[in-house]
Amino acid sequence: MAREKGMVMRGVVLAMVVMTLAAPAWAQGADPSCKGVAVEWPADLKAWRLAAVPVTAATGSAAAPSIAPGSPARVTLAPKEGVALAVNPPKPAADKTYAGTVSFTVPMAGPYRVALDGTAWVDVVMDGKSLDSTSHKHGPNCSGIHKVVDFGLAAGTYVLQLSNSPAATVTVLVVPPQN
Repeated sequence: MAREKGMVMRGVVLAMVVMTLAAPAWAQGADPSCKGVAVEWPADLKAWRLAAVPVTAATGSAAAPSIAPGSPARVTLAPKEGVALAVNPPKPAADKTYAGTVSFTVPMAGPYRVALDGTAWVDVVMDGKSLDSTSHKHGPNCSGIHKVVDFGLAAGTYVLQLSNSPAATVTVLVVPPQN
């Protein structure tokens, strides 16, 4: 009987450890009901499945680190109080949120998408001005993509400003135009 109780306790402890380790993934939008579900990936978002490159976002006027369109980046943000944003987002930041900036270069004009795994506010900034998006949508079911924001961009270098994120890290994919 004591041996059975010990095995049960070990099982409970193991379950608690697994739940604790998995909790950050669930908090980032991973839905446990998606286990084993095949994602229908549109061609433009297939790069989301690649390994994300770790990047620490800039917090001020210093040059923002660059991310490459077509390659996912796992961006570490800073507490909003320590970040000077390029433009003020229209939505005020909530308490205990994170922000930061990265840059990306567009080699040719076209429709670009910004896909995120979280609920951060997205601004694409050029010459100190936030550009208008052309559409907003959710990612494919069970993909881990929370939202996709579209922009019509000219060739040039842009600042991608992320703010009002409840999480300190966000996966980002800048999707170039599809041929």
